[in-house]
Amino acid sequence: MATPSGQLFVMCNVLIVCKIQQQYDEKNIRRRVYDALNVLMAMDIISKDKKEIQWKGLPRTSLSDIDKLKTEVIGLKGRIDKKSAYLQELQDQYVGLQNLVERNEQLYGSGDAPSGGVALPFILVQTRPHATVEVEISEDMQLVHFDFNSTPFELHDDSFVLKAMGFSGKEETDGTVALVANAVECSSASNVYGHRSPQPARPNGIRLRTSPPIPGILKGRVKHEH
Repeated sequence: MATPSGQLFVMCNVLIVCKIQQQYDEKNIRRRVYDALNVLMAMDIISKDKKEIQWKGLPRTSLSDIDKLKTEVIGLKGRIDKKSAYLQELQDQYVGLQNLVERNEQLYGSGDAPSGGVALPFILVQTRPHATVEVEISEDMQLVHFDFNSTPFELHDDSFVLKAMGFSGKEETDGTVALVANAVECSSASNVYGHRSPQPARPNGIRLRTSPPIPGILKGRVKHEH
């Protein structure tokens, strides 16, 4: 049988353990409450100023917010479409250059290499056959001025010309193919070679002629009459 002093010792130990457990539970509850308050403040449901907490309400999505989100989605889709088109253009340029290199390799390998050509990159100026064009080029060849005298004209880069000639597998149908086929032998230079592409090397039905290199005219007046 336990003595009174032993019973008192056991009761004291129980009280101490209960008090420690109670303090631990209070800290745990306080920590969880703080976590919940932080979440509510992050969601802008409540606001806290020192020890004062104010209820702001659950978030609502208004019609204006929905319209704003729809506009943002349309803008993002537009950016994606532009980037996709730009990526496709780069792929077409790569295919066109690879096919041009393969075509040139075949020409030089067969001994039927052209005597001249147009080096890449270049800009093609297209206007009407009877147009009067004034051309001025700076001495350092860095600035070119064209005066078409109110005649409509178009500017095309080498990528557009290669596509029009069918090297990229896609042909333009605005008459540029005939212009290039009858006037320009598009060559990237006699010493440019690269990896072969499985695409066709020469577009069907197009026979190209050689044109001499463009002279370095400082000032000239050109009038085409046919």
